[in-house]
Amino acid sequence: MSSADVRQAWMRFRDEVSARAMENKQSQEAVLALAARYRSLSGEERIVVDDMLAEQLGSEDETVRFDALALIADFEIRSTVPALRRLADWLESQAWPGAPYEWAKVNRVIRALTQTRDQE
Repeated sequence: MSSADVRQAWMRFRDEVSARAMENKQSQEAVLALAARYRSLSGEERIVVDDMLAEQLGSEDETVRFDALALIADFEIRSTVPALRRLADWLESQAWPGAPYEWAKVNRVIRALTQTRDQE
């Protein structure tokens, strides 16, 4: 499967599970389904999806960022640290009510990923 195919399949799956979770008013359903799908990916597919997750951190859609952040934290995707730092910087300048909470969560993930790296 090409990188473009992996990206397209992941986005289609993400959109489907997100819509289903919203319909059921169970937002965590999406994260659980995405995590299960991520576990089933090959190493090469994970590299493509990891890059996508880093890109999704820059999304204007809070739900897209939430899902990406959850997977990054759960699977300790260290390659996303630069994108996490950009997101933290952006969130620091935002005035909407949820921004400080998302900023704190992003910084916890950065700390966890960088501490793990430092301990290795």
